[in-house]
Amino acid sequence: MKKYSLFLSIFLIIVLLGACQSAPPTLDWWSVQPLPVPPAPPESPPLKVVLPTTLPAMMSILQTRIIFTGSGYLPREMVVVEMDVPPGVEIPAVKAGEPVGVAFGDADEKGDFTAEVAAGSKIQTFLRGSILPTLAPDPKSFNPIPHGIYTFRSIGTESGRVATSRIEFVPPGK
Repeated sequence: MKKYSLFLSIFLIIVLLGACQSAPPTLDWWSVQPLPVPPAPPESPPLKVVLPTTLPAMMSILQTRIIFTGSGYLPREMVVVEMDVPPGVEIPAVKAGEPVGVAFGDADEKGDFTAEVAAGSKIQTFLRGSILPTLAPDPKSFNPIPHGIYTFRSIGTESGRVATSRIEFVPPGK
């Protein structure tokens, strides 16, 4: 019986060693592969905002509500909305190539924020005008930005999270 057990043990060892050597695991099974990147969602068309270039129609931009909303920010984080100034477009008091802040807001406890562009930002940025010491707009100083598509970035001041949106400023009737 001992001979038989010894023989069986040696036989099993040989079989197991042979099986291990004959079928090495494939690299695909052992290696970690990156997950496929899902396709980017289609880019939404820019929001169209009418920006007249003559007085008194230019004042209508002050009644146009421009509101930015977003989610995914830290709870109670301040979110700043900046407009990228295209080459060749000048905004008073802004260096060439630098963005200009147009709105800000605080995220709620879920990380959702809302920020509305104030009248002062519309006057100084979109109309490139000034405000008189009486806090009234100075229509003589208005020089609206050129019509076209502008990119806006909503930036979380703590998380650094950035979301982009686009607005197309169009003449009346377009």
